Amino acid sequence: MSKWFAINASAARISLHSDIGMGGTNAADFSKQIDSIKSSTIHISINSNGGDVPTGFAIYNMLARHKARKIVTIEGLAASMASVIAMAGDEIIMPENSMMMIHNPWGSVAGGPDQIASFGEALKTMQANIVAAYRKRTKLSEDKIQKMMDAETWLSAGEAKKLGFADKVEGALDMAASTRDMDLRRFARVPTFQNAKPRVVVDNTPRTLADLDTAAIYEKWNSAGRSQ
Repeated sequence: MSKWFAINASAARISLHSDIGMGGTNAADFSKQIDSIKSSTIHISINSNGGDVPTGFAIYNMLARHKARKIVTIEGLAASMASVIAMAGDEIIMPENSMMMIHNPWGSVAGGPDQIASFGEALKTMQANIVAAYRKRTKLSEDKIQKMMDAETWLSAGEAKKLGFADKVEGALDMAASTRDMDLRRFARVPTFQNAKPRVVVDNTPRTLADLDTAAIYEKWNSAGRSQ
C-alpha cells in the first residue's frame, strides 16, 4: 500500500511527496484511496517537482469533484503538475519559504511525421488544460498565465498569494531535508540555492539549507532577474 496516504478519525490527510506518476504517486492507487474518504475535510500536503501530465490531471479531477473541503499546504515545492494539483484546493496555504513553479508541458517522441505531429497537438491540448486550471483558480488572464508558463516562472509564497495561486502565507518551515534532494535539473530556471547539496554560501558564509532564510534569498535572486 502506498505510504503517501493516511486517514485519522477527524479528517483525511493526503501527502503527495513524490513524483506524479513515473514510479511515484499513481492515479489508480489515488482513486482507490480517495473514494474511501467520508470526512468533510481533506488536508493535502504537497512537496513535489511534478511529473506526468495525464496522471496529474486525473488526481486534480478526483480532488476537484470530491465534496469535502480541500485544504492544500505547499510544504516546500509544488512544481509543474504538482502546482496544477494544488489548484484543486478550496484553500491553498504556503509557508513563506515554500515555492511554486509553473511552465509549459514538454516531452519527446520517436516516430514518423504523423506520430510526431500528433504528439505536438497533444502537448498543445495539455498546455491549454493547464492554463485553464490556473485561470479558474487565479482569475488571471489567459495571456498572462501563458506568458508566465513560457518563462518557467518560480513564485515565492508572497508572489503566489498576490497572483491568486495561494490564499495564505504562513511562517517559514524547515524544508531542507525534503526539498534539497529533489532532482530539478530538467527545469531551465531553477533558483540556484535550490540545487545546493548540502551547503551553500550566502554573504561569504557557508550555511546549511536548514539555516537559510530561503524566502529572502529567493527575493534577492528574483530581483536580479531569471537569466540563470
